[in-house]
Amino acid sequence: MGIDDSGAESDWGISLTSDTATPTGTVLDTFERAVDMPAGVWDALLTADDFYLSSPWLAVVEATARVPMRYVIARRAEAATAALATALLGTDAPWTLGRPDTLLDHSVAEELAGAAALRATLPDDLAGALLPSLVCGGRHLGRTRIGLSAAANRADLGTMVEEAERIAESRSARSISYLYLDGRDHLLRELLAAQGYLSHVSAGYCWLPLPAGGFDGYLKVLSAHRRRRVLAERRRLLLEGVDVRIEPFTPAVIARMAELETRLFAKYGMSSWRVEQSEEFLHQVHDLLGSRAVVSIARAGGEIRGFGLLLRFGDQWFAHRTGFDYGFQRKLPLYNEVLYHHPVEVAESMGIVAIHYGIGSTEAKLLRGCKSVPQYSYIRVLER
Repeated sequence: MGIDDSGAESDWGISLTSDTATPTGTVLDTFERAVDMPAGVWDALLTADDFYLSSPWLAVVEATARVPMRYVIARRAEAATAALATALLGTDAPWTLGRPDTLLDHSVAEELAGAAALRATLPDDLAGALLPSLVCGGRHLGRTRIGLSAAANRADLGTMVEEAERIAESRSARSISYLYLDGRDHLLRELLAAQGYLSHVSAGYCWLPLPAGGFDGYLKVLSAHRRRRVLAERRRLLLEGVDVRIEPFTPAVIARMAELETRLFAKYGMSSWRVEQSEEFLHQVHDLLGSRAVVSIARAGGEIRGFGLLLRFGDQWFAHRTGFDYGFQRKLPLYNEVLYHHPVEVAESMGIVAIHYGIGSTEAKLLRGCKSVPQYSYIRVLER
């Protein structure tokens, strides 16, 4: 999406952390909080895939992550050309796939391309060598990037890379990292490689483009074996009295959703996660995103048995959080129905053309009809 210059000028009269002119004549406006940014200008520099860089979502991240953030908007002749989000992460950052050190170790364990070779160049104390790290392009897991207007050029992108390095120096970071650059982000990857950044494959990012024809159209893109399995799963849930619907995301369901999400985290090793943390996050999503958040909910026996939180950006959904009643679920295919089959069935009627499922479990997502593209982590260790 390019910027609508006709509305940009009136958006600049707000509090800036700084307003700096570069040697190329580009002016850099920096902000410590998303609420202080000109939201219309920032969001106009994003694509339809960039929900996790949108100004409403950045406000959610700030309210729940509590790490130092900084945002930069570049402009030439008062027209915005580029947008950069940064976060300073230390050893207290809880998300292991959102830190350069733990992400690298995870990538080595998963035998992802380039990870072992990069790890061999770094000290045994990886956290000590890399943290704190200035994480650039967003804190989300998958498709981190620098936002660009249609008029942006290589020099604009280079200016933002240089500004990130200045921010890192000013904050005494030990490294700069871009954790999930899309494989198709060729120009930024080339610029970082030329600046001495080292890289490795960090994940595969998956999304589901929805074919015409609703659920029947979706079934046609699956293999015959997969089609039979999907239909059998849906019949089984019907016999078990499970009802799945897309509903508005309201405070009334938050307590149960938080309980189920905490069970999911505990199942996958995050036993220290507390229900209160999920409740706080979900309330922030509700308060800051409003009707852009809906929830796919499975009910049986008068109880919520599973959910998938779907966040809307334009005509796309981003599946973000989920949780299940494992005592009820047993071997029932709740996950597939809540996150895939029912959202796909109703998506066309709600104007949705694609659903994003992010990183992880790539092979399983491909079997469900998703597309995938590799993601790359780029790291530069700073001399201290």
